[in-house]
Amino acid sequence: PIDASTSDQPCDDFGLHPSLSNIHSLYNDGDASFIANVGPLIKTMDKYEFEAGSKPQPMALFAHNTQTQITQTVFAQDASAGGVLGRIGDSINNREGSDVFDAYSISGTPKVLEGAPSVSKPADVLSGSGVADFIPKAGTFEANIEALSENVVTSIYGETFSVSMTNAIYRTRLLDEVIGNVTLDEDSCFTNAGTDLADQFEQVARIIKSRDGLEAKRDVFYVSIGGFDTHSDNGPVLTSLLSQIDDSISCFASEMKSQGVWSNVTVISASEFGRTLTSNGLGTDHAWGGNHFIAGGSVAGGRIH
Repeated sequence: PIDASTSDQPCDDFGLHPSLSNIHSLYNDGDASFIANVGPLIKTMDKYEFEAGSKPQPMALFAHNTQTQITQTVFAQDASAGGVLGRIGDSINNREGSDVFDAYSISGTPKVLEGAPSVSKPADVLSGSGVADFIPKAGTFEANIEALSENVVTSIYGETFSVSMTNAIYRTRLLDEVIGNVTLDEDSCFTNAGTDLADQFEQVARIIKSRDGLEAKRDVFYVSIGGFDTHSDNGPVLTSLLSQIDDSISCFASEMKSQGVWSNVTVISASEFGRTLTSNGLGTDHAWGGNHFIAGGSVAGGRIH
């Protein structure tokens, strides 16, 4: 159970999945809060307005791909909008008048990090095992690729490609030099967790520890875990997935505290939608609003929002 007596909720006591014991401790310590029933929305509506279609609704509700995009843009009426973190980065860079915002993905190229190309540089993409470099055979042509990219071309498309390629090579080298051999106090914690998500959080921690060498000012990071589409096996699968999240957050929080930056870091969970409260007989189906957490040393914790 978690105490929500200081929250503006109809109940004082809520339940938390037993696999989330470490996040439960962060909540009790005032370092984590929960956000209840949150999801894509254009206008507030009740059940009857939804069924009648009397108010605008997000596109393709309950569809994984579209709702993932909308969740990452926080702009439900326009699927083509840039990512919310990318737009924040653009705003910061415009306000500061210089390039002070850096984005890193440890899991592919997510929409959430997309900003305006002329304002913010593209996100750096790593993997759970570290900086991703050219495969050995392609690496032998790296110098040739750089030499070709030095030529200015008349085509805006060709020039954009050349600049992107040159920047990718430069950033790969820089990241490898700066974070390649960084060790963490909690390396064994991440290793013992033995999951892809823990590996992703470990890379985030290594980049944060390398912040001086990277001249970091305002950074955002993206990690991900999938497998929650539990139509037929909700119980054991959910237990396993939540345990992976809980272990990873525990290791990460401990490492941030060891580095003395826990108060400068915030972790936010998000997903395209929640699951039905009622069972379909074996699992749960697609729903709308879900419940998420926010954690960090400066979070006003111990509350359900």
